Amino acid sequence: MDAIVGAAALSVALTRTARLGRLRRLGSVASRPGGGLLLLVGAYVAYYGWYEIRVLRGGNVSDPVIDAASTIQRWTAEGLDRIGVPLVAAALGLLLIAAVSIHRHKTRQEASGTDEEPGPPGHERRT
Repeated sequence: MDAIVGAAALSVALTRTARLGRLRRLGSVASRPGGGLLLLVGAYVAYYGWYEIRVLRGGNVSDPVIDAASTIQRWTAEGLDRIGVPLVAAALGLLLIAAVSIHRHKTRQEASGTDEEPGPPGHERRT
């Protein structure tokens, strides 16, 4: 969830007003999968709450859904632990640098009035 909110905040911060229209169009396309994901997460949270109530009332502790989610969580945590915090932070830093570089490159292209890559030196572009 943090990654999605962070990516959205970063893209809005790096986006000019002219590009917000494109971002809005993407938002309309992404709303259905996002809603489906939100529905899935909400269903899991409700199921987990029901599981906790059953356990507190002395019910069976073993549950295949909770066990599967715990396995995935443990696998993810162990993988990130093996990779290490510095490597994960470096990967996120590189993604941020790439996003800023792309933004600056596109800003320069817009300022020069072209969306194409410049040709070799001495080569005039025909319009």
